Amino acid sequence: MIGFKARIGLLIPSTNVIAEAEFYAMAPPGVTFHFGRLEHRPELGLKKYENMVKDLAKEVEKLGHGKVVAIAFTCTTGSLYGGKGYNEWVEERIREVAQISVTSTSSAVIEALQNLNARKISVLTPYSSEVNELEKKFLESHGFRVRSISTLDTHGLRHSDIDEDLLLDQVKDLGPDDFDAVFLSCTGLPTITVLGRLEIALGKPVISSNQATMWKLKKMVGLTEPIEGFGSLLRETSAS
Repeated sequence: MIGFKARIGLLIPSTNVIAEAEFYAMAPPGVTFHFGRLEHRPELGLKKYENMVKDLAKEVEKLGHGKVVAIAFTCTTGSLYGGKGYNEWVEERIREVAQISVTSTSSAVIEALQNLNARKISVLTPYSSEVNELEKKFLESHGFRVRSISTLDTHGLRHSDIDEDLLLDQVKDLGPDDFDAVFLSCTGLPTITVLGRLEIALGKPVISSNQATMWKLKKMVGLTEPIEGFGSLLRETSAS
């Protein structure tokens, strides 16, 4: 039966064309994903993140019609935009409506890095320097030392259309190698197929926004089987 293990709701930016495919690629048998799209208007600058949450309750209510058992606010910067604690504020707004388990991408990333005992990290994003600075401050507010944070050179492509080998090359050239893990930030950046290759090349853990969110959701709904092919994080067998 489809969805017999878990039906999971994901709230994604309306411009995101990557998350749906990546989550279904990672989905264990018996798990289905159901998506709500939050209006994401790049022309608003940083205010686009505030705009995303104005209709949050409406989208959460609609996901409830599908009887989902957990919801993730699946946008990295959208869930850290307001600084430390903003992720928890967004999650609480969702929980008030849904009355089920809730997480956000930034919360999942923090927990995944802690699980890896990673204190020093290097970060690659498709963001502007202004957004990178917000992310750096957020990560540092949770005790991580950001050794470098770089913006992806898309060579004129949309970041959702980035070439896999180009992404690999740029991660390998992140700069100082004195880090415990690499974080590829953005749920709209295609990453899951390169994580294993990068871990082999760097000899260190590599996580991404969608992968970390999947890892957190897997724990939340009690899935214990490892998920192969998308980096070492998802190969864990324990659930909490």
